Amino acid sequence: MSNFEKKYKKLLLKCLSNNVLTNNRTHTKTYKLFNESININLNEGFPILTSKKIFFKKALAEFKWMFKGRTDLKYLQDNNIKWWNDFANDNKELGKVYGHQIRNFGYEIDQIKYAIKEINNNSRRAIITLWNPCDLNDQALPCCFTQFNFVRINNKLNMTMTFRSSDLFLGLPYDIIVGALFLTTISNKCNLKADTLGINLADAHIYENHLNQVKEYCNNKIHNLPKLEGNYNNYALKNYFSENFIKAELIK
Repeated sequence: MSNFEKKYKKLLLKCLSNNVLTNNRTHTKTYKLFNESININLNEGFPILTSKKIFFKKALAEFKWMFKGRTDLKYLQDNNIKWWNDFANDNKELGKVYGHQIRNFGYEIDQIKYAIKEINNNSRRAIITLWNPCDLNDQALPCCFTQFNFVRINNKLNMTMTFRSSDLFLGLPYDIIVGALFLTTISNKCNLKADTLGINLADAHIYENHLNQVKEYCNNKIHNLPKLEGNYNNYALKNYFSENFIKAELIK
């Protein structure tokens, strides 16, 4: 059984049992927790939920969209990703969001190249920063995860993924996949073994109108984790089995 998914379910139940409803910028209240974390051992399998169906190809496309440094809506739409549609401008652009910060921070720094150089030098400064206050007014939506911090231990590479805000039921499962793909890809480029992905959540929340879906999910069976095969050009999951898809409203 997936240790990762047991931890994830425990976090959902903790958030609901905390029973603290809060207001936010949307019109839907949230159950909220502060400063939660999950460590995910990638050696146990690829961290994708199995108690509900997750669309791996969409998460993979979103990862590549960021990794390539793209900020356009077209790439996402070509890969059947629609949740960014309402945020784009008339030119189908999203501004200086994830891809811009990762590949062109301050119109100067390719942070992927920087992180790889620091990792290869056994540096403790291998950090990718996504939160850039100078660019907030030029972003369709501020980045929800704000930092990748790589920690090399001999021939193994770990990474923390820091979130300012996380929608636990809808957003986090896809963000974890993106984080695992970043760690795996950077590890491969450094000839290291991807080991542990640490998820740090400052504001961890469940929307009030997702309550029934969360309960349904938590009562579903957990399956074994699949294995990630291939490389950046042809990543695929082997033996991914899941329960049925659970539909929930996307809060904007």
